Amino acid sequence: MQRGAGASQSATRNKSFALLVPEGSIPHFTLPKDDVIKSSREIGDVLRKGKRYTGNHISVFYKSRPLSEADPKVRIAFTVSKRVSRAVDRNRLKRLMREVYRLKRERLITVLEAGGTGPSGGISCSHGSPAATLSLKDIEEDFEQLLLRISSDVAG
Repeated sequence: MQRGAGASQSATRNKSFALLVPEGSIPHFTLPKDDVIKSSREIGDVLRKGKRYTGNHISVFYKSRPLSEADPKVRIAFTVSKRVSRAVDRNRLKRLMREVYRLKRERLITVLEAGGTGPSGGISCSHGSPAATLSLKDIEEDFEQLLLRISSDVAG
């Protein structure tokens, strides 16, 4: 019986923590569904007409478009080549890329607002990367370097 009482006390503690934290004081780093490109036509358009930035493990395709009120500021797709043969590895890489983008999204938006464009983009894992050994840190470092290259192109 004590186990049940402890669980409810823990749940109460978590609820009181949520009430004590003022809304807006903690940044909200979710990945909005409106940001994800789902149309294969739009993904193909970005891959064909966009500019490619290649890092050690990932490639970023960037295509600028005019900003509008109806569209979100950033649209993105995550793809992994079938050369990464196992579906488990492809899904893991997409999860890692989504996480890196989710964490760096606000920085990317500020970089692109300086250029006055709204991007459509794709993050693609290059086929030369051994999928099982890649870590979040590897992809994050690559994305950071690619962000610097994109910001220098947008600015100048």
